[in-house]
Amino acid sequence: MENEKPIIKDDEIDLVQLVKTIWAGRKIIIYSIIACTLIGLVIAFTSPVKYSATATLLPSSDKKTSNLGGLGALAGMAGINIGSMMGDASGIPADLYPQIVNSYPFQKELIYKKFTFEKFPEQKTLFETANIKTSPSIFSTILKYTIKLPWTIKEAIFAKNSPITSPIASEDATKIIYLSKEEKKALELTNNSTTVTVDKKSELVNVEVEMSEALLSAQMADAVIEQLQQYIINYKTSQVRENLNFVQSRYDEKKAEYEKARLQFFDYKDSHRNQVAERADIEFQQLSDNYEITSAVIKGLAQQLEQAKITVKEETPVFTVIEPVQVPLEKSAPKKSLILAVSIFLGGFLGIGIVIAQIVIHSFRTKNNLL
Repeated sequence: MENEKPIIKDDEIDLVQLVKTIWAGRKIIIYSIIACTLIGLVIAFTSPVKYSATATLLPSSDKKTSNLGGLGALAGMAGINIGSMMGDASGIPADLYPQIVNSYPFQKELIYKKFTFEKFPEQKTLFETANIKTSPSIFSTILKYTIKLPWTIKEAIFAKNSPITSPIASEDATKIIYLSKEEKKALELTNNSTTVTVDKKSELVNVEVEMSEALLSAQMADAVIEQLQQYIINYKTSQVRENLNFVQSRYDEKKAEYEKARLQFFDYKDSHRNQVAERADIEFQQLSDNYEITSAVIKGLAQQLEQAKITVKEETPVFTVIEPVQVPLEKSAPKKSLILAVSIFLGGFLGIGIVIAQIVIHSFRTKNNLL
């Protein structure tokens, strides 16, 4: 070491000498690569298998027309949505779809849907399967108490008790949500496995679900799409549906009055058909007026009811499924080749770092000895 040329001299690095020194410490680098590769192999072969199912949607364009002319088209080519900036969008913007899918009401509805699992003969919910206690495998146990030992100790020390579920408080006007430990575990599973992304230029919505079973991931992706569509439809048509329900209730109410008035009028008319004073009869006139009024009202409400039904259909958004859900044939995780490549790279980087650290320490000690 004393006859070797210094690598760092006058704040300059001799690259040739640095390469020679790294080559001299190649054993350390090789050992580091082997160690990291072995760790990578353990991770690659003990990580849980995942399957990813995807789908692509195109929401319906339900925006009001603007007077921007060609300016709006040019802005769209540049990726700028002037319509949404001016507030002419009548539905939920596609940018909010990820927040909707990750929301508690959406996820809670999802964990209580029944799916087909390979391990169970009958359909079960994600809430049920997420809380079934299973014995851990040998590899997962070894991994838990070796590589993942710090996280295992952390979970044991900072483990929190599940919150108390109060039926009375859950019905309180404040709408405070109380999550049990079991619900939280199932919700974490759906949150970690579901991803929704939106292309701002094309507004295409991509839904991806990654689960431990191929068929289950496809079922969940389809359920997410169906539930998201229903959520958007309910929001978009909430006002017109309220109007439809109001008109329907008024129509049913007046229809009963109309049937009663018509029955009374024709019964009275039949029973007094041969009487000369029929036209001058006050009761006959009252029944006739009541029948005509209720008849006019029921006809008007019938027209409003049909118009309300048409409006609901017009306001109902339509989603175009560009890429439907397919049952994945290949595993999406673990990516063994990628894990091994990263492990080898990290091993080499770590080995070179150790060699350089030795050089820096040696240089520092040499300067101190000279002083």
